[in-house]
Amino acid sequence: MGLINLEQYTDKQNRAISRILDTLDRLEKRTDAHFSENRTHERKDFRGVVWITTPPDNCSVSDEVNAIKVWSRSISQSGLSFIYPFRIYQKQIQVGIPVQDNQVTWFRAEIVRNKEIEEEKFWEYGVRFLGKVND
Repeated sequence: MGLINLEQYTDKQNRAISRILDTLDRLEKRTDAHFSENRTHERKDFRGVVWITTPPDNCSVSDEVNAIKVWSRSISQSGLSFIYPFRIYQKQIQVGIPVQDNQVTWFRAEIVRNKEIEEEKFWEYGVRFLGKVND
């Protein structure tokens, strides 16, 4: 898939991350009253690193070796939001979420929303969880 990891971001991209996350949080707070009643699960702020990978067809094995780290912004029981400096064309991905004791829980997910943040040259993605990997 040719994705780059957080450690490979340019200085400019790294400086833009908190600006982007802050801006997206502000925009969401303005629109939250309208959309929150349409959501099945409550969103929680979750600024942290998660892993994503695009598995080969019919493959359900995920590991951090083939995955890249991205910044997440919010999470709910049914999905999460993350930012990435490039367009991701695949719809089916896997998301690794850190849990206790440095464990990572992997979910099959589908990109259901993408939005370009042109002034920062980043994209925001919304994914819906489809179930745990290997379920």
